[in-house]
Formats: sequence, C-alpha cells, structure tokens
Amino acid sequence: LRSSRGTEWVDAVLQGDARAARAIAEATPELPYYITRDPVAWRAALRARTRGLRRAGLVASAGARRLRAEGLGVQVPDIADWFLKRWPDIRSSEALETFATEYDCQGLELDMVGLAWGGDFLRHAGQWRARRFAGHQWQFVRGAEEQRYILNTYRVLLTRARYETIIWVPPGSAATDPFHDITRPAAEMDALAEFLIASGARPLEALPKQAEPAPDLAQLL
Repeated sequence: LRSSRGTEWVDAVLQGDARAARAIAEATPELPYYITRDPVAWRAALRARTRGLRRAGLVASAGARRLRAEGLGVQVPDIADWFLKRWPDIRSSEALETFATEYDCQGLELDMVGLAWGGDFLRHAGQWRARRFAGHQWQFVRGAEEQRYILNTYRVLLTRARYETIIWVPPGSAATDPFHDITRPAAEMDALAEFLIASGARPLEALPKQAEPAPDLAQLL
C-alpha cells in the first residue's frame, strides 16, 4: 500500500469502528481508498490511473453472487492470462471485464484495484453481518468460523493494491421499482456506502489526476 496506515484503516473498518477509521483517514491525506456508486466512473478512473507499466483489475468475493444482476457476473477464467497479459488483449485484467476472487488473488497484487462490494458482507443494525446465497435468497451465517472467513475475504480484497483501491458499491434495487429485486435492496447498499464514507473512504472525485506520461523522445525525432 502507498500509505503504511492503509492496513490499520482496513482493520478499523472491518472491526466496525468508523470513528477510529475516520481518525486514521483524517491523519493520512494519502490514504488510498476511494468509493463510488457509478460503475462507468469506476472503470474510467481505473483506466486513467494505469498508464505505462501500471495495471489494474477488478476483484470481488466469490460469495458476492448477486453482482451478476449489477452487470458483473464473470469470474476470471484463466488467472495467469489475467495477471500477465496486457491490454488490448481482452484476457488481461486491464480489460476490466472479469473479476478475480479471493482465491484467485491471494498473495498477488495489482497497482490499482477496483473492488466490487457484494451482498455477502453488509451492515445490519450497526454491525457487520456475513451472509451466504442459497437457492433464491440470502441467509445469515451463524457459525463463527464462517463469519471470520467472510470477513477475512474482504480483508484480502481490500489489500490487493500497491496504490489505490476504488470501492464500487452497487446501487442495488429500489423498493419503488416495479421489478424490485429483494436479493439486492438499495437500502442495504446505501447503508454500506454511508458507513464507508463515515469511515473516511474518499469520494472518487477526490482521486488525484494522473500525470501524463513523458513523451517517447525516440518517436519525436
């Protein structure tokens, strides 16, 4: 992480301590965590920050089953191609079409990470609640070991970037929508976004502009 306090911030967030996380963020102007609700802006920011040799990619929890309804439902088919190929090869992570799960990216890093937050780990009544998707609905996880596993999944995903992590919190499905999807209610995603912002995650608009790469003198002569 660009900031040595990034891990501390992640720990505070996953402990549910928004006050401590915000104190870390306020004391660390370079804290590399940003948030957006807009998937188009999310991908555009990742592309804009990966000029030259830097590379970006999308990550998500293997348990985030309802991201499919938000337009992100394809797990990376070949992790070697995903990490090693470069754009314009569409198999590359830089295509921003497929996502790596915690299993794919354990022990590996990207320069920029786009984390799609799923419905398997959300805020309920002021607490983190882990869930699994079974059949056609979410079920709360009651076993302590599985709860820790899902929490640690998000710890892995939040610490895969050498530089910035941009968190995308999907809009979810509005209760007023005639085709309202009860597996991804907007109110749950709104509560998550509010918690992350209260914890000091910065709006995507605050992401510093990437400097233009120096021209290749050989091409100019």
